[in-house]
Amino acid sequence: MDFRCDSDSQGQELPAPDAAAIAHSSRLIETIVARIEQRGGVIGFDEYMRMALYQPGLGYYSGPAPKFGSQGDFITAPEISPLFGYCLAQQATALFDQGCARSILEFGAGSGKLCAHVLSHLSMLERYFILDLSAELMQRQRDYLQSRLSAELFHKIEWLDSLPEDFDGIVIANEVLDAMPVQLLRKQVEWFELGVGFDGEGFHWQEFDPGDSARDAIRSIEERLGELPNNYCSELNLNYAPWLRALAQSCQRVVILIIDYGYEQHDYYHPSRSQGTLTCHYQHRVHSDPLIYPGLQDITAFVDFDACADAAEANGFELTGMVTQAQFLFANGLLEEAQRRAAEGDSIAQLAISQQVRMLSLPQEMGEKFKVLALQKNIELEMPALRREGSHG
Repeated sequence: MDFRCDSDSQGQELPAPDAAAIAHSSRLIETIVARIEQRGGVIGFDEYMRMALYQPGLGYYSGPAPKFGSQGDFITAPEISPLFGYCLAQQATALFDQGCARSILEFGAGSGKLCAHVLSHLSMLERYFILDLSAELMQRQRDYLQSRLSAELFHKIEWLDSLPEDFDGIVIANEVLDAMPVQLLRKQVEWFELGVGFDGEGFHWQEFDPGDSARDAIRSIEERLGELPNNYCSELNLNYAPWLRALAQSCQRVVILIIDYGYEQHDYYHPSRSQGTLTCHYQHRVHSDPLIYPGLQDITAFVDFDACADAAEANGFELTGMVTQAQFLFANGLLEEAQRRAAEGDSIAQLAISQQVRMLSLPQEMGEKFKVLALQKNIELEMPALRREGSHG
């Protein structure tokens, strides 16, 4: 496959990978091409995305390159500020005080910074479980956390490669659902699925008939929201239900906090959002071509929070509420803690804290684009931070 310099959606040239990155990606390309040939010339985009991100030893999250922070491809809230972890710890404390088991299970812990920030404020915590699909990331997390935490706190962490049995406590999924593989659908009078083929030089889009599950799901959305126009393209995530089903089977008395960028369904499938939400991150450039640089770039899609909430209820969870990230952080002491830390620092520290608060909470930054959805199972705890006017649906 030709590793040309491509341009992002703003017309900026994307940096060319170095020789080691090209070699890594080339091995993944060979694996994907073999799968396409096995499937008769085309695979669904969801299968392509799964391989591009998670193929053992080759996918983006398995590769050796940094993913998070200034040296990686994108920045998450824990990379921006420890205040994010402080606010989550405040929420956890309130739940523990009401009788919630003092254990946390974090999905996809990234660099490990969220774990470090949360643990530093939760001395009463008994266990902190991390479930990650990437052995490479788990090793980075171990190295980072061992260097940052006391031996007492570090020994509370346990890494898992599968869901625990009979877990009680708090589940945190921060920027996890957006990385689930999605199907791509396009409407040309009827709905077609967009798959990925290979022409000997590069990957290309190829239409095929969607399966019954995808067709039924998109038709159900149109029945609720109205007919979508021709040439409309969007994503469909059918992974929420199996993920929540597995979680329901492994958990007993739990609170789940899902934090991610996304929309409620009337915004997600708005007629004006005709190109969907699929987004790629490569060396802090944002663009819309997932078929270049496989294994070297992140591929994400916004979360359909209504579909996620419906799947949660269908699998035995109760909806506690959903608010914007800004509302959640403010309700858990963001401004008060920022002011306290600023008062202890010099003018440079104060400026940095102010910028962190802005990035976490302003509408044009993460404040409204990110939502916090809370679910509960076999437990009824008060969560004032999750109250808002109106309700899901």
